[in-house]
Amino acid sequence: SSSSSSSSSRRIQGPLLLQPLQAAGAGGDAELSLEQKLAAELAVRQAAEAKAAEVAAAEAFDGTALLGLLRQKYGRSYDVSLVQRTYLGKVFIALNIMWRYKEQQSFSYTEEEYMQRLDYVAAALVAWGVVRSVQSQLAATRERPRVGKAVSIMLDVPGDKAREWIAV
Repeated sequence: SSSSSSSSSRRIQGPLLLQPLQAAGAGGDAELSLEQKLAAELAVRQAAEAKAAEVAAAEAFDGTALLGLLRQKYGRSYDVSLVQRTYLGKVFIALNIMWRYKEQQSFSYTEEEYMQRLDYVAAALVAWGVVRSVQSQLAATRERPRVGKAVSIMLDVPGDKAREWIAV
């Protein structure tokens, strides 16, 4: 059992919840268990950090913030819509950035209607917990809306959660 004595000399840095592990012993199974428990602890911490970051991003996210993202990325006030598609029995939700924009003379919404639309879409994104995802995907995409072609940002939203926001 020379492997257990050499493995027990490894150092693990950082604050970890190790009290329950001390009773596990130092055999080969305990080492695997330690790795599994450390991986689980890391996953829990990463999930908590991601949730905290989403809450922070969503705190001040509204139609005005969504408009700011669009203008920062494209320099225009593009129209947006939420769409739902079903493919092979799976429901997909996307934020579509349409090719129409407020600065066009032919834009069909008043300023008030446009802001109400942005507020509604932003509220849905906050409710679904996907604000950070939208921010990062929008920053990363090289696509631009063009006539007849929207930029689609896929959202990880369960279909039942989306139904209250999107008419099927």
